[in-house]
Amino acid sequence: MISSLLLPLLIQSATPYGSPIDPVLRPSAPKSEAQVNPPAPAVKDPIEIRFNQCLDQAEDDPANGLLVANKWQIEGGGYLARNCLGFAYATQEDWAKAIPEFVQSAERAQAAGDERAANFWTQAGNAAFASGNQPDALKYFETALALNTLEGMLKGEVHLDLARVYVALDRYEDAKQQFVAVHQLVPEDPLGWLLSATLARRMGDLERAKSDIAAAAKLVATDPAIALEAGNIAYQAGDMVNARSNWEQAIKFGPDSPSAKAASRYLEQMAASVTE
Repeated sequence: MISSLLLPLLIQSATPYGSPIDPVLRPSAPKSEAQVNPPAPAVKDPIEIRFNQCLDQAEDDPANGLLVANKWQIEGGGYLARNCLGFAYATQEDWAKAIPEFVQSAERAQAAGDERAANFWTQAGNAAFASGNQPDALKYFETALALNTLEGMLKGEVHLDLARVYVALDRYEDAKQQFVAVHQLVPEDPLGWLLSATLARRMGDLERAKSDIAAAAKLVATDPAIALEAGNIAYQAGDMVNARSNWEQAIKFGPDSPSAKAASRYLEQMAASVTE
């Protein structure tokens, strides 16, 4: 479900009663290279085997992963060891240490002609965005795309990352253009439709917001984040009946989710406003 992937921020918006949970600005922890671009089933190169094992250890036990990655770095593991080290730091949300490791691994992978350089730049961008450094995040994501080695879903996800950065920089029109690419490259990604609906609402384009949130709901019918946003859009359109219905659905779909908590707050305040 989408809501389990969101790390929402509370920001000001045109939805009811103050600051809702708005998923457009969610930071996402960088995925490992293995997660972004899984290796072929029969990996026999000892270096690649060690790299995948290092990433697994960094994900399962970050503290031990740091030891393993540092040991490999000392032994001459090069940019793959650095990438693993960055991933271990990122798993601990130590962005200040993760970012330079991702950047160095990307630079050296690029110099070596390794096509994974684009993935490593993407990791650097996600780490920078999670740390609140939008200008560097923008630079790293643009570098990843400029290498022209990403295709399909991977390319679409970087455009999605860029859209989030542009929103954080209040560059809404640029973000809107990124969502065009997202929908072309990964039309089956409900998160892309959810976030573009949220952006459209914030830009006052309610028809586009309704269309995009309907596309998200068609792909994932019972996600609380989608139901919450559908309620937000209905509220902004003055449709209190559907706003209430969708917020109730958000609670039903994920009672313990952040989206459900926001929906509960909106419903309580809506009820209070009626009795006043």
